[in-house]
Amino acid sequence: TKKTYASFIPLYAGLLDYKDALLLAKILEEARFCGVECHVPSVPSVSLDSTEFARKTYWRGPVWININWMIYHGLKRYGFNDKAEKIKDGIIELIKNHGFYEYFDPYTGEGYGADNFSWTAALLIELENND
Repeated sequence: TKKTYASFIPLYAGLLDYKDALLLAKILEEARFCGVECHVPSVPSVSLDSTEFARKTYWRGPVWININWMIYHGLKRYGFNDKAEKIKDGIIELIKNHGFYEYFDPYTGEGYGADNFSWTAALLIELENND
């Protein structure tokens, strides 16, 4: 399996048959994609076991709200509602406890990059008001 969040975007796009979607949903539970190791249920931009992982480096390990939002909606599309809710709860917890940052440390939740980041705020509003 690939070692980046990009592997999960086909869920959002609806490009998979159910069997392949189920496989990706199961992979999300693995520790390397924060199944048990991260601050909150979330998907880092690079798996934790990758040699490319760098928890504070732009697109090399941090958690991005926009990507997790897409994964959340992709899981919902295929009926994996419990898994989707975990991702949603992780997004909300990161923002409420650490602020409206551009991206977040997968282990501590510390916000990095720009603060008061508009897509983070917009996606929180969407998650809290639409289901």
